[in-house]
Amino acid sequence: MPTFSLDHNLPSLPVPHLDNTLKKYLDSVYPFLTELELQQTTKIVENFRTGIGKILQFNLLERARNQRNWLEKWWLDWAYLEWREPIAPFINTSGCVIGSEVTTTLAETAKKMNLNIPAAKAAFTCFYMNMFFQELRSETLPAQKSRSAYLSMDQFRKFYNTCRIPLGNKDRLVNYFRTANEGNCPTHIIVMFKNRFFKVNAYHSDLKLLNFTELYHQFKFIIENYETKSHGIGIGSLTADKRDRWAKNRQYLIDLNPRNLEYFDCIEKGLYLVNFEDLEAHNIDQMLEISLLKNPKNRYFDKSYELIVSKTGLIGSNVEIESFGIERKLVDPEELEFDYDLHIENEIKNSSEQFEKTCSLLECKNVILSNCTKEKIKSYKLNPDTFAQMCMQLAYFQLHKKPAPTYETATTRTYYHGRTETVRSCTKEALKWCQAMTNSEKSTKLNNFDLLKLFREASEKHDRLMNEARNNEGCDRHLLGLMLIAKELGLETPKIFTDHAWKKSGGGGNFLISSSCIGYTNTIGTCCPFCLDGYTMIYCFSDRGLCFSITRFKNSMETTMNGIVESLKSATQQAQGLFEKNPKI
Repeated sequence: MPTFSLDHNLPSLPVPHLDNTLKKYLDSVYPFLTELELQQTTKIVENFRTGIGKILQFNLLERARNQRNWLEKWWLDWAYLEWREPIAPFINTSGCVIGSEVTTTLAETAKKMNLNIPAAKAAFTCFYMNMFFQELRSETLPAQKSRSAYLSMDQFRKFYNTCRIPLGNKDRLVNYFRTANEGNCPTHIIVMFKNRFFKVNAYHSDLKLLNFTELYHQFKFIIENYETKSHGIGIGSLTADKRDRWAKNRQYLIDLNPRNLEYFDCIEKGLYLVNFEDLEAHNIDQMLEISLLKNPKNRYFDKSYELIVSKTGLIGSNVEIESFGIERKLVDPEELEFDYDLHIENEIKNSSEQFEKTCSLLECKNVILSNCTKEKIKSYKLNPDTFAQMCMQLAYFQLHKKPAPTYETATTRTYYHGRTETVRSCTKEALKWCQAMTNSEKSTKLNNFDLLKLFREASEKHDRLMNEARNNEGCDRHLLGLMLIAKELGLETPKIFTDHAWKKSGGGGNFLISSSCIGYTNTIGTCCPFCLDGYTMIYCFSDRGLCFSITRFKNSMETTMNGIVESLKSATQQAQGLFEKNPKI
């Protein structure tokens, strides 16, 4: 069955019932309000339910009658394309593979063989990425399923041949991917080295993929022929600027020389980017830092995917070694040499300095809890994701002495072009458990049996919220839709969105913990926190144990990296201790 053939058979994204959404919202704000504040918010929510909310819900239902996914365009525009600040590091994410470090033995062996490690590792990764592209093109990749339900495959279309184009007020997303049945599709890769751009064909003229060795020689050709040359001016740094400023500079470059438009077009249509770095990375902390926070001149942040290869060969993929031969003469890589002037030189200098200034305020750290494996957590009859979320709640609470409004990603891919919904995982049940765990008063301190009972109750609540969110029955996307409908109708922003409870509970981008479970994988990644005093906590269940990738702003007076890392270690040990002491429960 063709990869994308089932998307149109998926159910349309439903609009939740207004009463259910408001009830869920009120429940989610409880941990952050005083009794008086909760009474005031309850009144505001009730007035919304019986007043303007009814009108907005009617209009949202009308929109859903005419659009299979009523949220899709809004989300793309509101969450991404209308963003006017730099997308790096605020929007873009970085990733790496745990255990993909190049060992000293491998490095020494490669040196004896005169093997260029960065070129070799990039070649293996790109070879398999190109094979995956071919599967999508031919639609031989099976559609993914969750239990018995098929998932939307639409986002796979946007992995290759996709780029963001800066425009005034709102960017545009362009996608040149086509399946074989839909027509022709660009098949070149863009390589960056020393701030220069190169075009490398992924296919021979007879439409056969370049094999590993052929890709290796193309990458090695670029590195060896340009290693002693000066760095390029760094046009890519302009993509790290504020969007309107970048839009003006892009148009300036096009007006300066029409050939620049051809180069932009080549970059934008390429399958993806491969960035060879001057910087060394010896562990995943360093690699994530390079990927997210370093060297904007050797990036093109608008591209949907950039494979970043450190000088030591550490990249965001784990590849295995096998060999092929060069089957035919290769077309040498083509350098894309932009024309520029003093104005662009100054703009590149300014954008680079701003990027580096912003990134100097961010710090990233990975912590692997080797005693906390998915197998051990499942033996407690718990969902590992839920266990991690509960530990995050306890870690934050015992460190900061307050609950943290928390954003967790839930997928809605069982619906037509479905993306995500929010799970607000800091529930009143989770708060009650955290309070009990940190209670040092002997007269009121609970025993392990009762603490575990509270943990179970909080976990069951989280599981229920996750299942509801997957069915698009969370509260955040629905409330966003109601807010945007009011905006489209030219109405004043409803009071529910200006009430202090909205911001206190995380609304409007004020979640203090931004989190996502990548899954049972060795892949880990990170991104920028939602707000100054927040944390990003991305996690996976790797072969080495539960791994958290944490990011914070150094200029926050509230957050602390060492503090949250130690608190996470303590929280997981305490949570596991409850089960070890109550093995039959």
